[in-house]
Amino acid sequence: MTRRPRRNRPPRLDDLPASPATAAPPTPSPPTLGRLLVERRVSGPHARLGQAEVSSLLGRLAVGHAGATLGLDLGRVPREEAEAALEAVWGASSSGPRMSIDPDRTTAAAARAADRFLEVARDHGRVALATGRPASLLSCYGAIADALDDAGARVVDLGAFGPFRGNRSLWWVDGVAVVTDGASLLADDGITTGDEWLFSVGRPDLLVCDRGFAAAGVTAGIETVALADLDAVVLGVAERRDRPVRVIPIDEQRPPGAYDPIVEALTQSLEPCPP
Repeated sequence: MTRRPRRNRPPRLDDLPASPATAAPPTPSPPTLGRLLVERRVSGPHARLGQAEVSSLLGRLAVGHAGATLGLDLGRVPREEAEAALEAVWGASSSGPRMSIDPDRTTAAAARAADRFLEVARDHGRVALATGRPASLLSCYGAIADALDDAGARVVDLGAFGPFRGNRSLWWVDGVAVVTDGASLLADDGITTGDEWLFSVGRPDLLVCDRGFAAAGVTAGIETVALADLDAVVLGVAERRDRPVRVIPIDEQRPPGAYDPIVEALTQSLEPCPP
């Protein structure tokens, strides 16, 4: 029997090249803030507002309707100016049936606000917080209040103020002023309640609030960080007119846990003061 040349024989197992070590799967990158906001529908395609609703709002704002101005008197606001504010501040798009908020705008605005929070906390400044959307935003503001307080800011908490119009009062819950009738916490656009709130807290160094509470702060010339939905476009107009307001664009009627990523972004640089 003739032996085949070695080169023509199948390789033995010990002739085979060693198998490379199996590479570990790459560690997935953590999701960006923008992605989280879109997943939770805080930014991205709007859960409620479509082109028709926003168009109607812009018309009411142009004629000075109180529900559109939130009590903030900016004089005449032409429709074109309001549309420009929606684009510049919210990155609003109406390419589909629903309006949309650009998550990059939300991310950038949150970063700017976080820097300001850090400055105010280091200076032990007074900060007042209020919301007219307690079902959605109370826990969000409460977490911000807690982080600011731990970092050295002086968070205004009066406990209670009132009653005033319609037998309503302001109660502070976890450092956040909310409107109540004594039985329930109430959604309130703050068109008149915002003035009562400012009367009670005086002139803090910074306000963190929404809707008419933010409008009252801007009217009073107090620096304001406003979480604002598309139907609070008047606050975006005020920002573009260099009034003392920084808008963080969001859908303001999502479940409370949806806002956890933005709370993290706003407070991650705040370090607790040493005891």
